[in-house]
Amino acid sequence: MELKNQYILPAFKRFVPVLLLCFCTCASYGSKLKSSGTHLLAIQDQSASLQLQSAGPAPLQRHQRDVSGSVEIKQFHVSSKLYSRFATVKMESEVLNQAQEGSKEVSFQVQVPEAAFMSNFSMVVDGQVHMAQVLEKEAAQQRYDQAKAKNQTAGQVKQSPLKPQRGMELFTINVNLAPRGTAFFTIVYNELLERRAGTYRQRLMIQPGSVVANMSVRVYFAERQGFKYFAYKLPGSDAELISSSAADQTQMMAKPDSRELVFHPTVEMQRSFDADRGIHGEFIVLYSVNNEPAGGSIIVQNDYFAHFFAPPGLAPLPKNILFIIDISGSMSGEKIEQAKEAMLKILDDLKKQESDTFNILLFDDGLEAWADSPMSTLGREIDKAKGFVRVKLESRGGTNIHFALLEGLRILLKDREEKSCKFADIIVFLTDGDPTTGVADTAQIIREVTTENRGRSSIFSLGFGFNMNYAFLSKLSDLNRGFARRIYAEKDANDQLRNFYEEISTPVLCDVAARYSRHVVDTPLLTFTTFPLFFEGREIIVAGKTKMAGGTGLDSLDAELHATGAEGAMDFVVPVGKVEVLSHPEVEDDLTEKLWAYMKIKSLLKSMETLSSEAEKNTTREQALNMSLTYSFVTPLTSFSIVVEKYEPVDSLKDYSNLVGRGSSQRKSGRDDIVYHNPREDTASFSSASVTSLPWVLMTMTILVALSCHCHGH
Repeated sequence: MELKNQYILPAFKRFVPVLLLCFCTCASYGSKLKSSGTHLLAIQDQSASLQLQSAGPAPLQRHQRDVSGSVEIKQFHVSSKLYSRFATVKMESEVLNQAQEGSKEVSFQVQVPEAAFMSNFSMVVDGQVHMAQVLEKEAAQQRYDQAKAKNQTAGQVKQSPLKPQRGMELFTINVNLAPRGTAFFTIVYNELLERRAGTYRQRLMIQPGSVVANMSVRVYFAERQGFKYFAYKLPGSDAELISSSAADQTQMMAKPDSRELVFHPTVEMQRSFDADRGIHGEFIVLYSVNNEPAGGSIIVQNDYFAHFFAPPGLAPLPKNILFIIDISGSMSGEKIEQAKEAMLKILDDLKKQESDTFNILLFDDGLEAWADSPMSTLGREIDKAKGFVRVKLESRGGTNIHFALLEGLRILLKDREEKSCKFADIIVFLTDGDPTTGVADTAQIIREVTTENRGRSSIFSLGFGFNMNYAFLSKLSDLNRGFARRIYAEKDANDQLRNFYEEISTPVLCDVAARYSRHVVDTPLLTFTTFPLFFEGREIIVAGKTKMAGGTGLDSLDAELHATGAEGAMDFVVPVGKVEVLSHPEVEDDLTEKLWAYMKIKSLLKSMETLSSEAEKNTTREQALNMSLTYSFVTPLTSFSIVVEKYEPVDSLKDYSNLVGRGSSQRKSGRDDIVYHNPREDTASFSSASVTSLPWVLMTMTILVALSCHCHGH
């Protein structure tokens, strides 16, 4: 199969999620075993939709998507439960083909954060439940190929102009419904919120595709420290609301350590947003928590723990920062103007840091440095640098990334041979393209830059737009004590650049290392425990497994963090009483274990990018794969797959809720705490009488869904 799509975002080329499926033979109203109708279901990623093509002798006709209004979205619900930054989000939709004759193709679209892991997909089509299983991608592909070889319906990737919101991945489920047919979809994903500039932010995409009579968003947030600030934004609005709003159809219930928020938009409100599509935008929750002791706190549940560390009030480390900016021809126009505007404002911010030093290096196929060595932010140096930016930041030649980075290290570090925590040495590297002159081999660039750097500085890469190898930038930064971030080439690009700088503008700790008692903690199972730099407004989380059954004996955990700050070496100890055994009634009974698994898989995937030994890479990959399968997480190594050879009818809400809660995990099941919305509520279409009277009954189906997640988490 060949994937051709001018809309494919190069950011996703690393994984190229291919979403394929095999569909079913169906039965007629009078005889369930004679093929007379077809239920088609497709799942597509952000770059492709599926066009069905029969693998047998009789071609299968494509059914056009409904535009007549005869398909009704009866319900659309989004619910989220979060405890200690870790969220479980459930998205549900019910659709009905109102036509008395003629099948209709309908879609259910969801946008999932790039850093999230999908963990459950299920559907009820005309009363029959189909639960997804997570398989290794190769195994899922083999299962699909075998089904195709048996003359079952096969899928073909077709171009689609669908484009996700920034930081999101888009998935679409298409189902062809019989007359009066119904379908109910459920998708669940997990996400660990990241603290940036002191604030956590959860984005929930609300896009049912039409006005919906029964629609809601329900979120529940619980944090042990209590909330310093809690607000939300409604789709299409930048206003931060902090309480219930009758006019906006929102209700908030607040307790010292929890917030519950319900948004139930009326039909009129949805039409005022868009008469045809209804609401189409982001429901955003943002909050901050009260400060904790310097050593942080630990939560324990069963055999797993998570340590949260964000010490307040630390003096900033002086920073020595170099901005390496791409001014090649591809940066011409709005991008170069946005970079210039952002750089001028960043220079104004640098005035406030009197102990800092800085420099600017522009590159195309040549180099132009503002100064030969780092300069103080005092005196008139900032004004001189702003003059340099105004005159020299103009697009021109090719892109020599290799030369720019090596020369940048020489300018930043001078003759310093060893890493030092007296300064936070930082390179901010901005480019919008691949190397076109000099060394073009990205592997060679990474290897030689990393060798030259020797861990002395942190390189933060900013990929401007989508016409660059983002995987290259990510690996470059991962190997050099930093991280990569995408800058979207849109009107607010200069604000994105400034917001990024704000995140790294105040380093407070260097070489942070977390340590735990080897007698209590299973050390090999810990997530990352060392961190090159810690910035004000960020947070360190370490998760692991204890050796003590049920988390007993954790008073002897001996959790400590060692680091270097502005005043020299510093030690942080978790205070007595800050190791809490979870007993919250709203918390899933395996929340900490799932949080650990989520973080451990991400750390293993990241380690794969930095290991040089193929044997070590293979071992690490196997560990990540086994954990992905055990915990039913869709990661870059796994896929959703559904194989249904007999249907499992449901006659009650409880039956379906239990099935969805059960999921496909191979480990012990926890209860499903997400609010469930009855797919049969206020409609007779899901009564058992209507199920048996539908003209077509789904008999067999094979679905392969190859989904990918970006695991850099930035």
